Amino acid sequence: MSSESPEPVILQGPAESRPKSALIGCGGTGCNIIVEGEVKDQDISIAISSEPDIMKALKSEKVLVDVRGIEKDATSVKKGTRVVSNETEGKLAEKLDKADIAFIIGGLGGYTGGWGAVLAARAASIEKCISVCIMSEPFSVEGGSRKDRAKAQFRRLMDTADILLIIPNDMILAEAPNIPINQAFRVMNSVLALPANLMLQNLGKDDIRLLKKELRGKVFAMDIAEWDRDNADFAVIEKLKKSNWLMLEDREPSSALLFVEGHILYDDLIELGKSFSRETGCQKVFIAKTGEREYGLKVTAVIGF
Repeated sequence: MSSESPEPVILQGPAESRPKSALIGCGGTGCNIIVEGEVKDQDISIAISSEPDIMKALKSEKVLVDVRGIEKDATSVKKGTRVVSNETEGKLAEKLDKADIAFIIGGLGGYTGGWGAVLAARAASIEKCISVCIMSEPFSVEGGSRKDRAKAQFRRLMDTADILLIIPNDMILAEAPNIPINQAFRVMNSVLALPANLMLQNLGKDDIRLLKKELRGKVFAMDIAEWDRDNADFAVIEKLKKSNWLMLEDREPSSALLFVEGHILYDDLIELGKSFSRETGCQKVFIAKTGEREYGLKVTAVIGF
């Protein structure tokens, strides 16, 4: 790891330049997140589903798709094409309505969740809207064909999404092995919504433009560390270094977005960022201050590789 400690960037927040935001829920996972109201304060909500009955229950913009045709649409477009190439892309692009940032949430491995996310990311690109794809990885027990489909969708999203954050479903089971599978899915919904909520609440237009420029094309992982006693800055970094979600002991991150909650001054935020760089080898660190807490620190780390 490098001994240098690059200067971190403290993000400005939305006070003077709140971005116009969209939430695009893809397939069962994404539509459930819309129904449950897990993501707060977005300006536009769009649901993509192949099931008319699910669409009837939603109070959002809706794009009904054919479960087989959506795969053909998502895989037939040539890389780098910047014009609408199918009906679904056209509907999504129209409904984005000049949004600055789109949070696209779904599950890899399903037809509508994964392929819908690919088309949503393409529509965002066509509309010059920054796309943040937050996708769950299938549980190991879900079978080989679903895993193969998830891999194909992942490759497509690497070509289309600006920021791609992968949340492994198996990590929920690893941390709570006795949790019922239906409850595990509910927990996962709140985990998938978390980064969208943090960005909505704490980033301004200039911040998201900077993050697109600096973070585009990377794959991200996420974890949370908190400490309520002395030396909290040291403790949270040590926890993140040992995180099974991030695997920083086995790989070196290229960039990090740290959401920091705590009673911490500007200069201390800078030192926290430098320490994270020094301990992990990460050369680009962006920090958003999310709020106060009486004791210690809580850091949600979104790490790019």
